[in-house]
Amino acid sequence: MIRVDHADVLGTCFSCHDGSTASGKPASHIASDNTCDDCHSTTAWTPAVFDHANVSPGTCSSCHNGVTATGKHTQHIQTSAQCDDCHTTRAWLPASFNHDLVTGSCSTCHNGVQATGKPGNHFGTSLQCDTCHQTTNWTTLIFRHSSPTYPGDHSGNPPCTACHQTNSHVVTWTAPGYQPDCAGCHANDYAPGEHENRSVSENRNCAGTCHKSSPEHSVRDRNWD
Repeated sequence: MIRVDHADVLGTCFSCHDGSTASGKPASHIASDNTCDDCHSTTAWTPAVFDHANVSPGTCSSCHNGVTATGKHTQHIQTSAQCDDCHTTRAWLPASFNHDLVTGSCSTCHNGVQATGKPGNHFGTSLQCDTCHQTTNWTTLIFRHSSPTYPGDHSGNPPCTACHQTNSHVVTWTAPGYQPDCAGCHANDYAPGEHENRSVSENRNCAGTCHKSSPEHSVRDRNWD
């Protein structure tokens, strides 16, 4: 094997590495100028390094178009954003994304095509993703009931399906004639004899009819059910 000390060579890499005098760029090489040592070392072709700081001004996609350099694969999220909006010049992964730069509703992208959408067993709702989810993770839910008809923070912290039995916005009232008061769900739990034989209708709001200044019968009272 003949060894060449490149330190003794004068001129540019391409003056020898032209495909005739010495190995040159293969046909599949990324389109570039003939300055081999911008990316390669004199000891080996690979691994090759590339300094994006030396790239003339322009967009990532002017090279990363799948022809000149690696572009978006077919499973990539549909986007017109430039590569460096999510990726770094050192590696494709991990990728980051800043939702603050996005305009429009969550479902514009999170539709199961452009980006992850609601799974088949998701709670039935037309609300936007950020009503319950954060842009940093899906699993920590942040939903808070704002309706004045919601009976408050039950001490047992019941699951959503305790009231939303159809796993949707629809609330399944066991005694719909009394909604939205406590009796709408607890009419069958009411004991008239313990309440001077007053009717359910008279005491339909368990948490506020008799014990307004006491935690007893409050939805936050852990000793009452």
